[in-house]
Amino acid sequence: MHRTLYTPAMIETFRTCRRAYDLAFLRTMPETEKLSVICKQVILRGLAEIHKGKICSVTNVQKFMGQNWPLDKASDQLKDKDHATKAFLYVYKTLSRYVAKPYASPEQKIVGVALKVRARVPHVRVYLEDTLDLILWSPEEKKLEFVDFQIQPVRAFDPAWPNSSVVVRKFLAERLQTRWQFDTLSLVTQRVGLQEYSPLRNNIEETTYRLHWSELVKTLEEIKAFEQVPPKEELMRQSAHCWHCETIENRIASAQDDEQFAISLTA
Repeated sequence: MHRTLYTPAMIETFRTCRRAYDLAFLRTMPETEKLSVICKQVILRGLAEIHKGKICSVTNVQKFMGQNWPLDKASDQLKDKDHATKAFLYVYKTLSRYVAKPYASPEQKIVGVALKVRARVPHVRVYLEDTLDLILWSPEEKKLEFVDFQIQPVRAFDPAWPNSSVVVRKFLAERLQTRWQFDTLSLVTQRVGLQEYSPLRNNIEETTYRLHWSELVKTLEEIKAFEQVPPKEELMRQSAHCWHCETIENRIASAQDDEQFAISLTA
């Protein structure tokens, strides 16, 4: 039986490589995390605390890092203590820099922080869900703004070819219009780090959205059919020289090696 909840990451993976989707979402994946993922998780958690008003100074950042930095996980990922220290300092300096100059302006009201939004897709019997890092509301302008924070370089956006994340967030915004009667929707990707970066706005025209929305619905229907009977032999042929599959398979193999090593130590 197919699932009923999908995210932009699942849709993008399916469109890129169906075997990678099979490996990543239809099988039990080992719970291993790259150091970059760990850093991003801590940064996003810290940004949420800043937007909630719980972190207001560098002193608060220091306390937050002491309570939330996953030392054991970071040490497992990097045996080199110097690299682990650099990762810690990167997160600490990023949050310290951001708390001094948050993204939201005084004219904007913060109405959502790390908010999971879910909505049903008509006629497909599935739900789409995404986590919105920051939602800003400007009552006078009747403008709603979704802000997505990234730590990696942000790619330029082609308004004629929006990715799944942009289309899904546009769809979710329509469902939120009952709460905030906005006339303008702004989708922003903001990179955070050790220097200042300009925000990237990912707005799309209504006609373009409608065109790509129908394609996304078609993809959801294909995913449902694929999950019922995954074509295993076809997947093996299509996955030749696919770096997405290789990355996932290496992750599985690494986790299995670690598990065998742990068993041998306790045997």
